[in-house]
Amino acid sequence: MLVTSLGYFFLLVILSTTSCEEFNLYGEAGQAYALEIDVGHPQQKLSVLVDTGSTTLAIASYARKDSNKYFRSENSTSIYNSEKEVQAKYSQGTWVGHLVSDFVKFPSLATVPEVRCDIALITKSHKFFMNGSGWQGLLGLAYLPVGAWGENVVVGSWLDSVEKALNKAMSFQLKLCGVKSSTNATHYGKFEMLDDDTVSTNDNVAFRTPILRKRWYEVGVLSIRVISKKNTSINIEHNVTKDIGDNLDVNQENCVKLNEEKSIVDSGTTNIRLPDILFREVVNELRNAAQTSNMLILDEFWYHGEAACWPEPQEWSLPPIAVDLLSADADNQYFTLEIPPQNFMRVVTARNNSGEGGSVSEFCYKLGLEAGGKETVLGYTAMEGLQVLFNRSAGWIGWYPSDCGPNAKVTGPYNVSTSLLSLCQLTKPVPDVAVSIKAAQWTLCAISIIAAAVLIYLLAPCIKMMLVSPLPMSQQISLSQAALVEQETT
Repeated sequence: MLVTSLGYFFLLVILSTTSCEEFNLYGEAGQAYALEIDVGHPQQKLSVLVDTGSTTLAIASYARKDSNKYFRSENSTSIYNSEKEVQAKYSQGTWVGHLVSDFVKFPSLATVPEVRCDIALITKSHKFFMNGSGWQGLLGLAYLPVGAWGENVVVGSWLDSVEKALNKAMSFQLKLCGVKSSTNATHYGKFEMLDDDTVSTNDNVAFRTPILRKRWYEVGVLSIRVISKKNTSINIEHNVTKDIGDNLDVNQENCVKLNEEKSIVDSGTTNIRLPDILFREVVNELRNAAQTSNMLILDEFWYHGEAACWPEPQEWSLPPIAVDLLSADADNQYFTLEIPPQNFMRVVTARNNSGEGGSVSEFCYKLGLEAGGKETVLGYTAMEGLQVLFNRSAGWIGWYPSDCGPNAKVTGPYNVSTSLLSLCQLTKPVPDVAVSIKAAQWTLCAISIIAAAVLIYLLAPCIKMMLVSPLPMSQQISLSQAALVEQETT
């Protein structure tokens, strides 16, 4: 997120000299990936994060202390302002703004037309924009209604607007390459839109996991573990039932914990987030492996998110992490993402001052794992070095090797003798989003009618008295307004 003009120039030099492929994502290491966007008429160039963990296209419309780059709505002749307030709350940060619509175009997506779509113009935020951020908003790519909300407001998504303009379903793919080298903290990648007809005939997508619920990109995570030398898969001799059967209670319990609240694929999150107990189990193994290799790293790094620094770049000999995902081909089948230490030992600072008199080089790293209560999040730490294809209409996410970034792998498929949906309790019935919204609307309508009838009955004597002796006018404020004012002033 901390993209300086020098860093961006450095990135352009790297990309132009290392590959003929056109990369359109960029950012500083440890921060999410940003994409250039043109908004309004005349066009204003901004940068937005690609975020599969939300739905809304949200853009700053005010100057911040550390950035004077934002969307100036008064300069757009094509903007339509609904004058409706919207807001959003994320795992880190909140914002408040208002809903508008305007034309949006991504210069690097040649096959995607300019479309008019809903935009949340952010007018106030708290811990949302990081200091020195080189981006001015985010592009939500999840399903509705995971995004901004407001009273009697439905905020549409850019993806839905594109599909409506093209009159066909579209998929998208993320190719995240991570940092260029151990001495350069800038990372890069590629975002592209694909026709669903093309995707369905793509033989490269051998490993697909089903999207269990079309809100976030919610998937079935069966386990997250450290790969030891003796056991490179969750199964023994390709028989998962044998391995699970030996420790049925423990493995099933962990599998249920991983998916207790939700397990999602979120490009807007940096780390792999685990339930608290499982986080400690995985980190304990990594810490022990580091000690065995005579690597001295303090506990603050492993358990408290602190950075560890050295005067030279590190080559990690730690074991990889395995993420086992439910297969879309059968509910008794899974495959494994093998995440190398170059992914989860994240470079956050790379200052090579050799040759500069008196200056000391510094290379700092942070652990790409974190504890997250009851939810599991596969942030982009789990995606770097892979190509990840999101087929929204068919309801699956495809994973396959990439020609850039760390040496991440996809292995499998592996079969078991029982249903993993049942074993991990992934079959909780959840109604379709549209149906649930409509049901909620009818329920609220019925409740409102009943409440109104009861209120009229209770206030009937008072109404009768008012007709005889009118009361003086008094100023009133709703509870929702009072709560909003209190929140904004804190």
